[in-house]
Amino acid sequence: MVDVNFFKRPLVSVVLASYNHAKFIREAVESVLNQDMPDLELLVLDDGSFDGTPDVVDKIKDKRLKLIRLVPNRRYHPRNLGIKKARGKYIAFQNSDDVWMKNKLTKQIDVLEKDRRVVVCFTRLDMINEKGEIIKRSWAKGNLPGNNMNNDGWLRHLFIRGINFGIASALVRRDKIIRLGGFNESMIQMADYDLWVRLLGLGQFFIIEKPLTKMRIVKGVNLSRPHQEVYIRSVIENIDILNRYTQWPVKQYLRFIFPDIMPENNRLINVQYVALARYAWRLNTSHHALFADQLIARLLNDPKASQEILAYFGSDLKKEYIKRRGKLEIKVHK
Repeated sequence: MVDVNFFKRPLVSVVLASYNHAKFIREAVESVLNQDMPDLELLVLDDGSFDGTPDVVDKIKDKRLKLIRLVPNRRYHPRNLGIKKARGKYIAFQNSDDVWMKNKLTKQIDVLEKDRRVVVCFTRLDMINEKGEIIKRSWAKGNLPGNNMNNDGWLRHLFIRGINFGIASALVRRDKIIRLGGFNESMIQMADYDLWVRLLGLGQFFIIEKPLTKMRIVKGVNLSRPHQEVYIRSVIENIDILNRYTQWPVKQYLRFIFPDIMPENNRLINVQYVALARYAWRLNTSHHALFADQLIARLLNDPKASQEILAYFGSDLKKEYIKRRGKLEIKVHK
């Protein structure tokens, strides 16, 4: 007999990427299945775990749960594969060591159903340790978002500094994330940050002012914990993210995101790019400086763009570019 419920699209698809979290995976999975909004499917994509993580999931019996074993590790992008398989109107992302409060999805669905302008709904985060205890002080807390604002405000804030919205707190409109092609598969450190920037080009964000998501911080384990390798990856990936501001769907809003730095008497996009690069120079970080350098170099190497920007800014722009390139801090390891 055919199960008619199989063909019914769930309201929410939950994509849970897991890797070597046998100790925490059951709690993460059950916090999804125990939501007070049962109309969901849970896709657990295990990325080649060798500690028994998928075996723990396999023992959890629920028709809404589907386990997909991926081997070898890093061969596939679990979240993008999950997005392709998702059938829900909305997509939520859970981490294999994080925990949801029981009413998380209900609260978020209410926001998205009431306001079509909102493309992603987040919740506030509580940090927890291995035992599930609330952590009051953590390196991760310093990067949490502030008060709700419109997408122009968020895009400016994200240009200046990264924000940890907490991917496990996100509920996204499926059609929007598919339109953007999902996550950037070349990114290891900041793929969610990159996605948020692009989604802000399509609509508004909203943060529910309650900690309905618990983000687990395990000492010495979290991929994003501060150390040298993380810093290097972050600089490289940050440059790619800043370049999103010169691409669809964000570039069309530059005059609204940065009204104070954009020329009032010139609407040429290449002139706006130079204004953005000059603003990045002033922010005085490695990734902003390298982004500005690459952007100006690209414009100068394009005959049409070069003519436009030099006609507006004059030869002093070239002089500034040459001077700043000579002062770029590039560390050479012997």
